[in-house]
Amino acid sequence: MVRPRLTTLLIWSVVGTYLLVALGATAATDGGSAVAAVHHASAVAVGVLLAATALFAHRTAASRGVRVGTIAVLIAYVVQAGVGLGGRTGVLPFDGGLHLLGGIAVFAVLLVTLVIRVEATAGVPTDDGSPKGPGDHATPSAPDGTTDSPASENGSTGFRGRLRAYLELTKPRLMWLLCLLALAGMGLAVAAGGELDGVTVVATLGGGVLATGASGAFNHVYERDRDRKMRRTADRPIATDRVGVRRATGFAVALVVASMAVMVAFVNVLAAGLTAAAIVYYAYVYTVLLKPTTRWNTVIGGGSGALPALIGYAAVTGTVGLPAVLLAVVVCCWTPAHFYNLAIAHREDYARADYPMLPVVAGVETARRRILAWLGVTLIAAVLLGSVTDLGVLYAVTTTALGALFVRSVVRQYDADRRGTEDERAAAYRSFHASNAYLGAVLAAILVETFAM
Repeated sequence: MVRPRLTTLLIWSVVGTYLLVALGATAATDGGSAVAAVHHASAVAVGVLLAATALFAHRTAASRGVRVGTIAVLIAYVVQAGVGLGGRTGVLPFDGGLHLLGGIAVFAVLLVTLVIRVEATAGVPTDDGSPKGPGDHATPSAPDGTTDSPASENGSTGFRGRLRAYLELTKPRLMWLLCLLALAGMGLAVAAGGELDGVTVVATLGGGVLATGASGAFNHVYERDRDRKMRRTADRPIATDRVGVRRATGFAVALVVASMAVMVAFVNVLAAGLTAAAIVYYAYVYTVLLKPTTRWNTVIGGGSGALPALIGYAAVTGTVGLPAVLLAVVVCCWTPAHFYNLAIAHREDYARADYPMLPVVAGVETARRRILAWLGVTLIAAVLLGSVTDLGVLYAVTTTALGALFVRSVVRQYDADRRGTEDERAAAYRSFHASNAYLGAVLAAILVETFAM
């Protein structure tokens, strides 16, 4: 049980350190004595936890990287605590921004130490004494645990069948998160002094839904041949000829026109321009230029999903402010941490369709390392957003708690990797859903703090 205990200690150390950073950013803007008191009390507890982690790493003869990392973190943490205490008591000059950056650095080093730890123990045999070999493959299963198989063509030609096919072209599962992101952008705009009315909310969300549908339809049209090669996408409407290419293209164009008409008539020109940019970004830059050609497709293409933050802010203020930009950065960084899990689960599909997704061209281990790295950057970006806005304790606790679940789900992928392909795929899906939960909860916290508090 030595290895799991040290990994667990490191996870809790990462979470505790991040909570301190998030609360520190909140205290810097909120200035409440209660928040500061919780921050100071938590600092003592986290210090004890870091000391215990470093001691345990040395007593159990952990890898050199882990031992060096835990000691470096402990020393840096003591310095950070001394600077904070000296500044609060007036003994030393105190720079809150520099102190925050120091906390972020400690968190980053600790996260790297955790990555070193889980990778060092990834090859540990299972309980029966035999590590998983490269030939131990099971039949891939769907997210609900059932076995994937190419869906047969839907022969329904009735009105309901056609309506369902056109609705599927719009990728409706993406809409809720994008709408929530646009609402969060509006919330940040209101917190910055903007005035919001019901027409703007409805028109922005309506135009955004139409734009998302147009982007999805163009994506279906362009990827139809590759969709037929992938189990996950073989039953899409164009891949199964339920909707013809010309009709799907005409449908997408009509959605673009409708979206632009709504945004220009009821919102403003800047929001309409950003919406048009989002359509072009996803339908052309990502789908045509990036996805089939480079392993960086998800990283660069993540900008398309981040634009609703700017659109929501611009809809209220007619401008793009720093809070909206930082929220967009959070989403950009979150996207690879989110999508690489799906790419791991369906890497055979992506290989069959000749997509250069990171797990296909660089391997699962590299992809998991990138997930944790991008997750760390996402959490740091979320702290920076909290530091420049009036977001408070609810936001800090939400990003910490859901971030902890996300981190833990990725670490568990290393355990599942030793048990076979089926468990590995299920674990990747758990991380995929945990990433959705993280972003959804953070956006909901922003809405509560900007509209209800």
